[in-house]
Amino acid sequence: MLNQAIERDLLVRIGWGREGDEKPKNGEIGGLSMLPDKSRSLLLGDLGEGAGMMNRGGTATIQGSVSSLAGAWMSSGRLVIEKDAGSRTGHHMSGGFIIVHGSVESYAGSNMTGGTLLIRGDAGPHVGSGMSGGTIIVMGTVGESPGKRMSGGKIVICGGFPESENITTQLEPPNISEESLEFVTSLGIDLPDHASVFTASADLREDMPPVLNRDVKFTGIGVLGSGGGKVDSAVGIETSVELGGRGEQNSNLVLQLPWISIANKGTEGGSSIVTSIPSQDDLLMVDTECLSTLDRGLLSCRGFIVDIEDVCGLNDAELESIVVAIRSRMGYDALIMLCDRVDRVDELSRRCSELDLDGIMVDVRSLDSAGATVALPRIGMANKKYRLSTENRSIILRLDGETDPETLIIARSAGISAVASPGLSESRGIIKSKLEGLLREMGLDSIRHADRGNIRALNHDTAIQTGLRLVGLDRPLSAWTRRD
Repeated sequence: MLNQAIERDLLVRIGWGREGDEKPKNGEIGGLSMLPDKSRSLLLGDLGEGAGMMNRGGTATIQGSVSSLAGAWMSSGRLVIEKDAGSRTGHHMSGGFIIVHGSVESYAGSNMTGGTLLIRGDAGPHVGSGMSGGTIIVMGTVGESPGKRMSGGKIVICGGFPESENITTQLEPPNISEESLEFVTSLGIDLPDHASVFTASADLREDMPPVLNRDVKFTGIGVLGSGGGKVDSAVGIETSVELGGRGEQNSNLVLQLPWISIANKGTEGGSSIVTSIPSQDDLLMVDTECLSTLDRGLLSCRGFIVDIEDVCGLNDAELESIVVAIRSRMGYDALIMLCDRVDRVDELSRRCSELDLDGIMVDVRSLDSAGATVALPRIGMANKKYRLSTENRSIILRLDGETDPETLIIARSAGISAVASPGLSESRGIIKSKLEGLLREMGLDSIRHADRGNIRALNHDTAIQTGLRLVGLDRPLSAWTRRD
């Protein structure tokens, strides 16, 4: 319908019946998102989180109020909100224009890099927090800490404001962009002479986050046969696995090995997890940079993974609005997963379960630098608590470097669906042959039959850390079995 309206230069009206009777929307999330260039939309009602996010050149007017993340990650176009807006309006906005005729809540224009955000009412605390470009104009008053941690851009405040660490100057034409001035003038708005302009603090210091390393393989864990003897050479060995989709119309993504590559862009050589330009069988990693440029042309892939570590600070409803906005532009068989570090795997698993998504990808990096081996019991406990495997949700483990066959078997035995890494230790064909040979010696005719009984701790420390049976002892240590 939208494409036909664009071709015929028609306005898409939402919230009215065929006879013109009002049927206002109420609380829908992710509405009017990812609008294409030249589209025009008019909506009646109050929308939930993510209204008008990822605008790519469309014009949208909402005759009502909106919740948080309105116009987030938009790069062009125009969004008009005729009543109030929630927190983080224009979050990570890089271009275009947002007009809020009412007031906004906290963190309006947070992390902006470009564009113009006009607020005709008041703004809550932390307006323009972390912005590096663009212009925010507030006709009313603002709350505490305006421009906190901003490194660029301008905040024009026409009403009252509290003390701030940022530089304050009187309004002069050179202080804000010509584009922003032309925009407000076109709306018949004259900025008062007493308006103040906030710019970046001269002594802003950047955070210095810790360097977190990602393991290549598991240490202190070995593989063990099933006890049933070697598989006969006449029997074929199955090495493929499936990443399952949970909807009625979803189909599984089949991997010939329990491994998927991580790459910058897609190729035609099988499925990969990519950060840009996905091919048909790829999973797209959705981070902040991706959300700022994502359009419908990039969504003809197999699914997507939202990187919560990068797209941080969102509540469940805001996260769901991103999922809804992207999912609505893809096929019914799209796989949708979440990704975060292993030290946050419990919350990651909860969100996956409650949002009814297809699985998680767990990065073995953590603040405690415990490593891949200790990641396994952490993931296992979260898996059991939220019934991920029981409910056919997939678990991908992200490692670094080149992955070998033994690492794949250990991961599968620990309940991991597949390993994601930049590459394999040898060619795909050789890895498959070695994996088949190892499984045959273990007495397994399929990688899918590998379980916890096929791995052992090779030393006392690993047994204590993981709860695996110590090799030679064949039972867990008492620390994992006693009930204090």
